[in-house]
Amino acid sequence: MNYNTDSELNAEQIAINASNIKAGTNPTYRLDDFYASYPQFGKDKDNNYIVPKIVVQMYIDLANASIKKTRWHTYWEVATGWFVAHFCSLYLQGTADPNSGANVVMEAGRAQGLDTSQSVNDVSVSTDYSIIANGLNGWASWLLTIYGQQLATVGKMMGKGGMCVR
Repeated sequence: MNYNTDSELNAEQIAINASNIKAGTNPTYRLDDFYASYPQFGKDKDNNYIVPKIVVQMYIDLANASIKKTRWHTYWEVATGWFVAHFCSLYLQGTADPNSGANVVMEAGRAQGLDTSQSVNDVSVSTDYSIIANGLNGWASWLLTIYGQQLATVGKMMGKGGMCVR
């Protein structure tokens, strides 16, 4: 934006501060930071990464754009870890050996949801998972992993407050 006077610039900054939009940069969060907290996504017994490092870095970059220290304060590092672990878990659900054929690769990428009923012989159990899916309005897809559930729970506590966008 172009400002004609310092007072216009000041008015814009006041509006941003009043709107509860959190600006600022995050500290650096590295691959090593993630692997220290979540070694299960690091190397396997054959010294191969469970999730390719380039994929984990992509999720770290996405978390850095989404999880702001100015909003999350002391929860920032743990929230960033939950965010990355959530997406790494979803990534693993969708992986398949590229040599396994198109049908296997397509099946691995199919959206997975929550089962609503199960039966074994004469015993059947049905659960209303819509309560879970709607329990944290707007966070339903985060409920697909334990990491996303933790992020959603704390995220709801952190809250956004009111916003005013001009």
